[in-house]
Amino acid sequence: MKRALRLGVVVCVVCCIALPAQADQGESPRSLIVSWSAFSKQFIDAPEFRLLPLPGTVEYRAVISQDGLEWTVQSGAPLLNLSTIWSQVKDGSFSLTFRWNDAQGAVLKEETSERVKAPDFAGFNEPAMDWSAAADRNIAYLIHESDRNTTAPYREPGVPVWIWAATPTHVASYPCITINNMIWAFLAHARNGGPQSEEALRLARVSADWALVHRQPDDGALPLFPYSTITKGSFGGHVEGESVNLLRASWFAISFVDLYAVTQHEPYLEYARHIADTTVKFQNADGSFPYRVDPKNGAVTEQYNCSVMEFVELVEKLEPFGFDVRRAMAAQRALEWVRTYVLATNNWKAAYEDVGETRFYTNLSQMPAQQLIRYLCRHKDENPAYLPEAIQLNRWVEDQFVTFGPGNAASPVRVKGPLVFEQFICWWPMDGHTANWILSLIELHKATGERVYLDKARAAANAICAEQFEDGQFSTWGRDFETGESRANAENWYNAGAFSDWALYTLVQYVRGLNE
Repeated sequence: MKRALRLGVVVCVVCCIALPAQADQGESPRSLIVSWSAFSKQFIDAPEFRLLPLPGTVEYRAVISQDGLEWTVQSGAPLLNLSTIWSQVKDGSFSLTFRWNDAQGAVLKEETSERVKAPDFAGFNEPAMDWSAAADRNIAYLIHESDRNTTAPYREPGVPVWIWAATPTHVASYPCITINNMIWAFLAHARNGGPQSEEALRLARVSADWALVHRQPDDGALPLFPYSTITKGSFGGHVEGESVNLLRASWFAISFVDLYAVTQHEPYLEYARHIADTTVKFQNADGSFPYRVDPKNGAVTEQYNCSVMEFVELVEKLEPFGFDVRRAMAAQRALEWVRTYVLATNNWKAAYEDVGETRFYTNLSQMPAQQLIRYLCRHKDENPAYLPEAIQLNRWVEDQFVTFGPGNAASPVRVKGPLVFEQFICWWPMDGHTANWILSLIELHKATGERVYLDKARAAANAICAEQFEDGQFSTWGRDFETGESRANAENWYNAGAFSDWALYTLVQYVRGLNE
């Protein structure tokens, strides 16, 4: 198999729409809004905007226009909070205009955008679907698909189709968000006593064993590190070229620790330790880590990465098998960085393998926030600030990325909901990201005891199941809640369905434990 060349296309993960290649994918409209909300698609709660102070401005004004009505908020400071008029705005689209006015009332600058006020959670008022049975059907689909599919652009004999193809016809796959999801789904199927447990465990090991053989050479700056993009028999491609998404390897490695706990196969644990110890070497002085790294010479090809909790969670997962001071210190520094900077600014920049570099706030995602929510909940007794931070961050996720029902004008699909949008530039309500949110809601319920989190998790599980296809697939892109129609010519991603399996089985076992 050959090494990859950089391809002239950008595609989004779990996910997404093909975008034209460009030198800077961040060539989106510039804005003089300097807060994280600059490019937000929707708001459930009243938003606040911080504007760039322009010389000569004495009044900053926000004007909302909707259905012939208009509301205005003004301030002498470049900070505008819409809470005083938010209750008067109906759910749906509205126009938002900011004006910078001088002492004579002249408009120095004006900026207009279209936004959406999204509906909030209305409660869980329906029977729970059979989440376990739905997950079993998708596992059956994945097992069947693993060997049957012959339409993939590249197939390696004896290897499941998802190793090289994210969908049945996709030209690429992403081992560090695919193999781990498959392992977690298959392990969860076995824990739940699923009908195909033996074959599921076999495929989990086949996937992991493939990764132990197909990895970076044992030299360079990232010896034996996993590839984060593979394309048609080549290791690399798309946006990343031969660089790797550094921290995604940690998320991948967590699944190897989980697989080791079941199999006691030592190479799985040793590889997870190797990934953690290699990653530590790239920690920045402030506790952060770079995003993309050249595995040969260690050059950073893209710096900002808010997904540091992937490394923190790997270190936590390894601790029962031997505490390592260096890893623990690095994880603590990373945790403090993400709390101090990212949590404070909400600069949750999307960090996907197939998305190019973007300007500040132009492409946020909820995915890197989910691991922090769960960590803060699990460790709530260590710091009184942790649980309030987790609650606040989850609400930000809901406000920005959750569609609670078909009445949300921000959604391109009339979904039952609640479902979770992936990222600003790939704005589709996805099963895999909803699954990630379900795992966070379970931890929030454990930590707080508040019923609303369990109700949201149950509603989200129902929403995933409601979109299941007859052959067992879950919908990566959302399906119309009445007609069942989905995005034309859009295939469902294997790893997204596997993530849904993992979350559904986890919720089944959690609810079962509450009732025992």
